[in-house]
Amino acid sequence: MFGLTQVREKDWLQGLKAVMVRAGALPWLSGPGILIAVLLVCAPFALVEVPPLIDVPGHMGAAAIEAAGPGNPLEQYFTWKWVFTLNIGGGVLMKVLGAQFGILAAGWWSTVLATGLFAGGCMWTIRMLNPRGGHAAAWALMFVFSFPLLTGFLNYILATGLSLTAFGASLWLEQRNPKARAAMLVVAQPVAMLCHAIGGLLLALLVGAHAFGRAMDELPEGWRWRDLTNRQWLRTLDWKAIGLRLWQACWPLLATVITIALWKALSPPVKSMNIWRWDQKAWSFVLTLRDQSKLLDAGTTIIACLLVLVGPFLGAKWRFRQGLPALMVFLLFLAIPSDINGSAFVDIRILPVAAMLGLGLQDWSGARRPQWARAVAYAGMALLAVRLTVTAWSFNGYAEDYNKQLSALTHVEPGSRVLAFVEHSCLEESWRNTRRDHLASLASLYRQAWVNDNWAVPGLHMVVPRFRPGRNFTADPSEFVWSRGCAGGWRRNVDSALKFAPIERVDYVWLIDTGLPRRADPRLQLVWQEGRSLLFKVRPLGIPTWQPKDF
Repeated sequence: MFGLTQVREKDWLQGLKAVMVRAGALPWLSGPGILIAVLLVCAPFALVEVPPLIDVPGHMGAAAIEAAGPGNPLEQYFTWKWVFTLNIGGGVLMKVLGAQFGILAAGWWSTVLATGLFAGGCMWTIRMLNPRGGHAAAWALMFVFSFPLLTGFLNYILATGLSLTAFGASLWLEQRNPKARAAMLVVAQPVAMLCHAIGGLLLALLVGAHAFGRAMDELPEGWRWRDLTNRQWLRTLDWKAIGLRLWQACWPLLATVITIALWKALSPPVKSMNIWRWDQKAWSFVLTLRDQSKLLDAGTTIIACLLVLVGPFLGAKWRFRQGLPALMVFLLFLAIPSDINGSAFVDIRILPVAAMLGLGLQDWSGARRPQWARAVAYAGMALLAVRLTVTAWSFNGYAEDYNKQLSALTHVEPGSRVLAFVEHSCLEESWRNTRRDHLASLASLYRQAWVNDNWAVPGLHMVVPRFRPGRNFTADPSEFVWSRGCAGGWRRNVDSALKFAPIERVDYVWLIDTGLPRRADPRLQLVWQEGRSLLFKVRPLGIPTWQPKDF
């Protein structure tokens, strides 16, 4: 019996080696391996109806406004104005899917498709540039469920997934069909940039960085950096051939330049400032993997950084065509403003992509000891399994919480006006985020109700509020309040928000996880409560003798 087991193990190992030889890559970077990895990453979404990612309910509420037809109460509260902006990927995808399957299913499928592209594009890029040395691919996949996805930046994730996938396709087509590669890039760049400017810009950055990295790899063997200052050595290079190769690789990137020029010429102006927040860039290294457990998330981040820093001493290095794309994305993270044209957290979105590429493209095939490479691979798979299990468990918990919070809407009359305040999570109180920030937007989906939770930056978003109860109580971020334990208590809390709120101009006040206000208001009648969340119906007390104040 023992001998039979040994034979079976040998047969299994031989079969695995045969698959590797045929694929020309590690098993997890083969076609079936990549497909399995993408399915496993997307599996937690099977447990939920509304993806528990912070901004996704907001995207679904906006999609409900866009889809509102004649006679829908939302028409009296909002208009939808399509504009040419580089931030419409999720909206277009939800419109296409929503017309066939409904807004709820469209929100779910849009999120799953964007996540699948993000994970699949990452794996395909590793397969194309590091097929035999991508032992840290599982470590790269850990950065799928990172800050930009967990925050629900759907447009950015969709654009970045398209960019990574198109970059992998360009590498695959480069030797097989250069004309098809050029045509694909010319089409893919505007599509990715229309989804999101920064996510789409990554495609041009990756293609250009790879082209220059390949040119450096093709320099005479044994060259050193100091040779670049040696004129005699420089004359030995065939600059015409180098330039021609770079032109052939990079001329399709003109599509990105043309897209940006058209956007500048045709899009409405956005009045905002570009702001660099250097403290936010520093915190990005801490918050990128913030999810459920500070110990697990911080530990994963530290070990991933050690792999990148210590790996070269163990023989795991990058060729220029592998390392330059990751380096350029990291430099973009350092250089780009934190806030651009009304969009916040622009820089922190980029860091996970740099981590993915830095880890996945680190070539462990040249490790001094093969067992070190295997240890990196198996440890990564084990930790990835732990993190995905924690993610699935948390999704189940978020789904239960969302159902409890949304039960308040059974007490809301369709077509009502709902003024919402949600207590914003802060790091001082909890590592785990409640992800209820934009839950109130689902009132527009389930009850066709007006709510003050929609994004409405002119020139950036398509929602235009018609009903404006108060200057600073019309759209996002007017719904946010903070507990007194956040930032020393100087931020707006629920009591100060209610003090200046235009309560007499709405039908309901929905407090999500704020607790009961300290000061009672005779206009508010409690109709529902679930823990620290409350729903009040507004009772008219006669003709108001005051005007709503700005706050």
